[in-house]
Amino acid sequence: MKYFFLFSFILAFSISANGQLDKNYWLVGGSGSFYSYNDDFTTTGQPTVTGKLTEINLSANVGYFFFDKFAAGLRPGINSIKSHGFNSASVGTEVTKIYIGPFARYYFLNKDKQFNLLIDGSYQFGSYSNFGKGAFQSASVMAGSEVFFNTSVGIEFLVGYLYQKNTKNETQNGYEYMRRGLNISIGFQLHLRKD
Repeated sequence: MKYFFLFSFILAFSISANGQLDKNYWLVGGSGSFYSYNDDFTTTGQPTVTGKLTEINLSANVGYFFFDKFAAGLRPGINSIKSHGFNSASVGTEVTKIYIGPFARYYFLNKDKQFNLLIDGSYQFGSYSNFGKGAFQSASVMAGSEVFFNTSVGIEFLVGYLYQKNTKNETQNGYEYMRRGLNISIGFQLHLRKD
């Protein structure tokens, strides 16, 4: 009998657990990502320092489905980077970044599926503090899936490529460095109807 109830629960969940990807729905959520990258750091009058680093990033998003299965909006976020045993001149001891920028995503499968495949592209810009103020730009292309718990809530698993450019324009301590590499993200999304 317990197997019958378990089977009924799974069947009911799989029938009703699909996300709302229709036009005029809101997409509100957040994600955390782990980023592993190579760091090429150049400072005035010094040789380039190269190292492998990691960072953890937290971001939110507020978007709108302008068409069925296509949403776009804004993605603000914050992250903190600490060096992991490399020359501290390459990243400083701690860097805090605050950013915002547009994103767009497209879902590929039918809207009534319990899971869906998607592609997500974004561009962010912002500032950071590291012995002075600096600016950075970031662009990413991610792909993966979103699994829906019900008609409004889904968890997403994304993997892709992230590129960042960091600059600080100062006469004595100016620098520029770029980061690029694998980006892995896990997040929750709410699909809300516009009333």
